Amino acid sequence: MSGFELPQLAPKERCTGCGACQSGCPKGAIHMLPGREGFLYPTVTDACVQCGHCTHVCPVLKQHERRSPPAAFLAWNLNESERMRSSAGGVFTLLAEYVLEQGGVVFGAGVDQQLRVRHMAARSRQELSPLLGAKPVESELDDTYLRVRHYLDQGRRVLFCGTPCQVDGLYRYLGEYPGNLLTADVACRGVSSPGVWEQLVRSMAYVKRAQPVDVCFCDKLGGEKEPRFRVTFADGSVYDAPYGKSELGRGLRRALFLRPSCHTCPYTTTDRPGDLTLGTYRGDGVDPAEARRGVSLLLVNTAKGARTLDVLEVKKERLTVDEAVAACEALRAPVEAPAQRRDFFEAFARQPFQQVRNRFLAPMAYRGRSAAEMLEKIRNKEWKLPWKKH
Repeated sequence: MSGFELPQLAPKERCTGCGACQSGCPKGAIHMLPGREGFLYPTVTDACVQCGHCTHVCPVLKQHERRSPPAAFLAWNLNESERMRSSAGGVFTLLAEYVLEQGGVVFGAGVDQQLRVRHMAARSRQELSPLLGAKPVESELDDTYLRVRHYLDQGRRVLFCGTPCQVDGLYRYLGEYPGNLLTADVACRGVSSPGVWEQLVRSMAYVKRAQPVDVCFCDKLGGEKEPRFRVTFADGSVYDAPYGKSELGRGLRRALFLRPSCHTCPYTTTDRPGDLTLGTYRGDGVDPAEARRGVSLLLVNTAKGARTLDVLEVKKERLTVDEAVAACEALRAPVEAPAQRRDFFEAFARQPFQQVRNRFLAPMAYRGRSAAEMLEKIRNKEWKLPWKKH
């Protein structure tokens, strides 16, 4: 591509992988391809005519329009079975069913037969099940934005649920705020590498000598305080462990393999791009039994979001914005990149994954933490000094 000048896109360390540039390119000259860490980034081909549209729609390169402070609630679905199948209080299910009843289409992150996390469309309640529950792995959007526009152009209502950067990317791609589009952004603490997740799936298949066929990242088995990581295999066997004791959970709680942009995320505030924001409420004032079944933190960011909430059969209690922020880390600040992140991905790129697992994700790997990380844990009271009286 001699003499070819690349268009201006977001710096790699800030790129969220939303794919607005790919979806909006009129020549199909941009492809989302995995980088060294397993995350998708735009790659421009020589089909580019330098029209500048990708630069125009990139959310990272555009200043976010600030909104008035949201209304905040804690909430949960009154249908107990739907609530137990969800990651928090089951509010997403109510939103989805409301849109489906109007002949609409729901887009959200699901898990396919290869256990890849990707955005899927549900046109009926029967198709909704894969979209329920949190998926901490970055979802592949593929042609989702184009499909959303297709249904909107047909006059159908659409609910799109995703990370705030994905919601922002959709609006930038559309170039407008359609009246028949309802959006919900999730209050996330970062997304993990699809490449790392793929290797974890392969390693589970190798260890079990059976192919994983289903995964639940946040099973509420028995209403326990900590959700469970549950994998079902083709031979009928099941791996079931508290989320924090799974290899994925250990890595994520140490933020070892989050997308680089997650560590400088501009959406970790109450100024959100979606009509609604869905999170998990972890504040005070909730009965412990209710908390174990899951309680949602809900921000209502637009008039459209408020009108929708008014018609849902949901138990809700008003919070102040300060109470909402105190109850949700994702509304306060990005996750700091740990000292071991670089070491992890250096090993991930050069070593067999079994060695990477043993070094970074096994229970004994915690002993390899730096002194700075240990001190930080002690300050946050996550570890107790064995010689100190408590």
